[in-house]
Amino acid sequence: MSYPLRLVDERPLPADYDGPVHVWDVDQTYLDTDLSSLAGMLRIPLEMAIDKRTIPGVVAVLRECRRGPGPRPASVPLYFVSASPPQLEGVIRRRMLLDGVEPDGFVMKDQLALALRGAFRRLRTQVEYKLTALWSLIAVLPPRARLVLVGDDWESDASVFARLAAVQAGELAPDALPEALAGAGVADPPALVELARRAQGRARVESACVLLTRGRDPSAFEAHRPVVRAAREAFQLAAVLLDGGFIAAAGAARVARRLREARGWTRAAFVESLADLSARRLVSDETLVVLRDALP
Repeated sequence: MSYPLRLVDERPLPADYDGPVHVWDVDQTYLDTDLSSLAGMLRIPLEMAIDKRTIPGVVAVLRECRRGPGPRPASVPLYFVSASPPQLEGVIRRRMLLDGVEPDGFVMKDQLALALRGAFRRLRTQVEYKLTALWSLIAVLPPRARLVLVGDDWESDASVFARLAAVQAGELAPDALPEALAGAGVADPPALVELARRAQGRARVESACVLLTRGRDPSAFEAHRPVVRAAREAFQLAAVLLDGGFIAAAGAARVARRLREARGWTRAAFVESLADLSARRLVSDETLVVLRDALP
C-alpha cells in the first residue's frame, strides 16, 4: 500500500544539474508550531497565514539559502517537506509570501487519505512518511543534485537523515532497511525498500542539520555525526551552512544582524553561541574566524 502524500514540483531542474538542493521541514523548523499540546495541534488548521509565527532568525537563513554563496543571488532550489495535510498548503504558501520565502515545491502528508483507510497509527508516526517523502522527491530531482537537509528535534529527523544518507551513499543496502528501522513504526517496509532501491545513488546528502527548537541536549544526536549536526538556534544553523559553502559570509552576517535587530541578541549572546560551536567542533576553525569577523 503506497503512502498517501502530495508532491508538488514547480521547478523541474536540468538533468545535468549538480548543485545544492535545500530541503527543509516546516513545523518547528520554519514555523513555530505548537505540537506539544492538543489545543496547539487543534489550532493549526484554523490559523491564518498572518497568525503563524516563525522560528527566530530562520526566515533570514532561508533567504540566504535561496541566495546562495556567490556575490549575486543564485535562486538555489528550495523545497519543503511537511507533515501537515495538503489542505494547509495555501496557508503555508501565504505565510512564505509574507516572509519573502520562495519555495520550488512541497511534499505534504495526506492525513485525510490515511484516516479514510483507517490507518490511524500512521497519522502519528513520522519516520515512514519522512523517508517516503524524501525518496519521492529524490525521484524527480536530477541524479547528481546535492541535498542539504534541515529538520528539527521534535520528531525523528536526525535518524531519518542518517538512514537516507547511508542509503544514498551505498553504505546501507535497501534490503537492510526493515532491520535498521525496527521499532520506528514503519507499517509497509516493502514499499519503503522499493523506494530506497530506486533512489539509491541519486541526489546524495551533502549536509544535514537539526534545529534544537525543544532545547534538547546536542549530545543526544552525537550518534548521527558527522552526517547530522545539531544547531541550537538560527545563528548556529547559518554557521553550519556557511561551513558547508551553502551561504556566504555576508549572508551569515545578515542573519546575525537580523537576530540583533529583531530579536534583541547582544554581542554576548553571539559570543556564547560561537563558544558552543567551538566546543562541539560543529564547524571548522576557519569558519569560526569568519563568523567572529561577521558579528554585528
